[in-house]
Amino acid sequence: MIIGLKRKTVKLIPYNPKWAELFKKEKQRFKKTFGDTIKAIEHVGSTAILGISAKPIIDINIGVKSLEIARGMKGKFKKLGYSYRPFVPGRTKEKLKGQELYVKGPETKRTHYIHVTIYNSDYWKRDLLFRNYLRKNSSRAKQYTELKRRLAEKYTNDRETYTKSKDQFINETLKMAKKELEKRVTH
Repeated sequence: MIIGLKRKTVKLIPYNPKWAELFKKEKQRFKKTFGDTIKAIEHVGSTAILGISAKPIIDINIGVKSLEIARGMKGKFKKLGYSYRPFVPGRTKEKLKGQELYVKGPETKRTHYIHVTIYNSDYWKRDLLFRNYLRKNSSRAKQYTELKRRLAEKYTNDRETYTKSKDQFINETLKMAKKELEKRVTH
């Protein structure tokens, strides 16, 4: 199994380099379909971090100029095989304000999550900051994998609790990343 997971379940598999290829394939489809509407496309989430175990679902952030533009992309996403998903389990309404979510694959085998958000917004920057920090800090990435494995064993059929249980680690990692970024800016 390269990608695909039943909704609300948690199963981690070892890193697979084909995930990057699958991202590139979708990125090309999005560029062809949306053109200049898209400011940037990034592979995010654990499948974007070399060497760590992940749920086999490709997370992609698409940066656009406004949420109005994001909302207007629904028809084209549908033609690409994606469904609009107005509610994200485990996310507060506050977090939802910054994105539009599109999913690919049936509930029995979700393969992609596309988060369309305002380019360079806090939501956009947060995902990239976390991903980039783990890409550069293998010991922290290893800690994240270990945490996720423990949680996956405990919450196999409760993705919402699994996701919430990672919040503290993610927030601590973001603080570390911001501190590192500030050091680079001041030196």
